[in-house]
Amino acid sequence: VKMKTKIIMSFLLATLCVSVSASMNGPKYHSALTVKTVFSEDRDKPVEVYYWYPTTNGKTNFTFGRGNIFKPVETQLDAPLASGKFPVVLLSQGGTRSAFSHSGWIASSLAQQGYVVVVPKPPAPNEINAEMAVDEITFRTSDLVLGLNELSSVGILSGGVDTDAVQGVGFFLGGTSMLMLSGAQISPEKYRTSCHNVTNVDCHWLRENDVDITNIPDQKFPRFQSENKLKSVVVINPELTKTFVPEALALMKNTITVVTLSERLHPALTPAESLVALPNVTFQEIPSASQFSAFAECTERGIKILASEGEEALCQERDEVSRKDNHQQILDIILASLTKS
Repeated sequence: VKMKTKIIMSFLLATLCVSVSASMNGPKYHSALTVKTVFSEDRDKPVEVYYWYPTTNGKTNFTFGRGNIFKPVETQLDAPLASGKFPVVLLSQGGTRSAFSHSGWIASSLAQQGYVVVVPKPPAPNEINAEMAVDEITFRTSDLVLGLNELSSVGILSGGVDTDAVQGVGFFLGGTSMLMLSGAQISPEKYRTSCHNVTNVDCHWLRENDVDITNIPDQKFPRFQSENKLKSVVVINPELTKTFVPEALALMKNTITVVTLSERLHPALTPAESLVALPNVTFQEIPSASQFSAFAECTERGIKILASEGEEALCQERDEVSRKDNHQQILDIILASLTKS
């Protein structure tokens, strides 16, 4: 009997905790989306920037993401902006070849919490060859600046955006971008050896495609003059942190939260000691989450398809924790960091 009561009690406690965290960060608005095409001089072609924002309109009319393997996000295109002034978050979610649809769950969640979220769309995975990998590091970062600079000309948002304190949220290579916008710099020497000491997550792909990074020229690593200093950033499993110039890291003055989704962590995603040791850096770990927890939730069909291809890890979470639970944990840490700063 004792055992049974214990189980019931722990179940009650678990549901209690979940409902408390959900109520603290439950949606305050509905999410909406408007898309603008901006020409990028760096890429020498147009980039689509997705602006997610809060609305009080409840009717969805747009599906973001295709939804055969990963669940799409139901939102609305060009709905009226909710009244008020909303802070801006730059968002970059994904590695070099990550599908853009994975940005939907987090962008939509942040919009529901009252943020205007700026998300440039990177090239699709099939448009990026291994030779382009090194350029993407700079391009993703300049795309964010482009999306932010264009914000004032997005008519549907006019008057409702507070651009005084811009903050950033980045996953994987997007995390690298946020740190670069904060003043971090990649050392060309360290990048060139990043496949000898497993500090680069793309090495296997680069090798398969005969890309030798040991002779990449210095000019591929320009310094970012970030005139719009980000007030704070949250970086989740940021890439390439061990290739940063330590002296440049020490010049970063903003509030930085480094989050590690630490289950089965790829060694290249372990954050550099020189980063974590900084006084303005808070380090947080989510042991129940793996790098794939940052992806969108899987559909039932997706789970079967990926399992048949031997890729079931893309949908697997640990123990009794669902991907939705891990998303909530990631979101809670992000929201706490954004409001604290």
